[in-house]
Amino acid sequence: MAQEVFNCFESYEFFGEFFESENSNAGRFAAKIKYSPQNGLQLEYSISDSEAPSSCERLFGILSNGKKCTLVGSFDFDSGTHHMGSVHVKSGLHGFFYLIIGDFVTEEQLVKNTHFTFNGMQEFIHPQGWLTQLKYQDSPIAEVSSDDWDIEVTNVATYSMVGDRLKNLIDSRDKDAKEKLDHAIDSIQETHPKAYFNLRKSLKYYIRYATKELEGAGDIINQITKIASLFSILMSCPVFPEEIKLTLNNKDKVVSVLNSMVLESRTVKLAQKEVNHNFLPLNWKQLDMSTVLSNWFKVYDDFRVLSVAHQYETGYRTLHYAHSDIILYSTQLEAINLDLGGPSATKYVGPIETYASPELAFQLRKVFEKVNECDLGKAISTIRNELAHVGRPKVMMNKLSIDDYVDIGHMLRLVVISHLLEKLGIDRERIHQYQRRLSLE
Repeated sequence: MAQEVFNCFESYEFFGEFFESENSNAGRFAAKIKYSPQNGLQLEYSISDSEAPSSCERLFGILSNGKKCTLVGSFDFDSGTHHMGSVHVKSGLHGFFYLIIGDFVTEEQLVKNTHFTFNGMQEFIHPQGWLTQLKYQDSPIAEVSSDDWDIEVTNVATYSMVGDRLKNLIDSRDKDAKEKLDHAIDSIQETHPKAYFNLRKSLKYYIRYATKELEGAGDIINQITKIASLFSILMSCPVFPEEIKLTLNNKDKVVSVLNSMVLESRTVKLAQKEVNHNFLPLNWKQLDMSTVLSNWFKVYDDFRVLSVAHQYETGYRTLHYAHSDIILYSTQLEAINLDLGGPSATKYVGPIETYASPELAFQLRKVFEKVNECDLGKAISTIRNELAHVGRPKVMMNKLSIDDYVDIGHMLRLVVISHLLEKLGIDRERIHQYQRRLSLE
């Protein structure tokens, strides 16, 4: 893989010359690419050449650092500002979908494979603090696959050369053992005078993703985004593709990708928050990732709203959001009850009885005890209808605080997620573990 790294949580600016056709010198114009996780990808342009494109779906460019690039998006340069002086100038700031750095990439170009990371990935796979216990290996650390794709977890390490200073970096309170180690190092260096010793500085994980039937860059980026959305649910925090590198088919060339995200600052802060392997709701070692990923691709469209809620979480709840969560997740409980084959009379309580751990059910009942309602099905039906229907008397609503609404929405969401986790092939014990790790304090 190429060594240069572009991280989606960093900000960048690139100045370059851009054009519609990679084989034409006509209609070229200068512009600046701006990228930040909050504003996404934007092209700041000023065009006076009448031969420059008014609209296109793809632009090619040569950056000031000499690198080729490809911009993909629905460009409409007539929608910006027009200056009608002695020369007609079109200028503005135009958003686009993604930027490929390293080559001109046409729509027809297929991708052999991709290497990518996502925020928190290394901690999800292995505790960061224990990486020194892992030995670097060229072969994949883990492999999962289906009929349509292959995924490998691979190592990338960086080193610094220590030469004959290796024994200076190792010490021991056992002086006899230290002397024997120094002697062994001296002996090795005498018998292998041309050998160079390197000290490992870092060890990173990458996911290598390849489809059995080759696809274009846009399709691959969409698949990576789907994978990231799954990990967002498993880790219960915003997760996005962090570094993306594509290996172009029949070109033997690796290019980097910046994908436009446009996130709220609170979401970026949550995504960059430090996570701990031992306190994650679930981790790689506890799951059959081949089954989980295969099932996720099958049910993704049905649970897209749930994945978006996790990926774009802000960690902030107003009364409006708290009310919306209750309406959304209680409605999804009805759909789950149908999926389980339950009667309409159990449309809210059926999924809770099926998936909720005793602790979660107790916490939910505890909230509704404040309004003297012990029947969970009736309680959820009442609060949902009072929230959803204009003009209905707000008897229960007036007795609950915003914290109560937030807690109810959170617990209903856990039940909905539990249904998804079972669809992914995760056993009930791990589902209840997920609930306990994310339950209310």
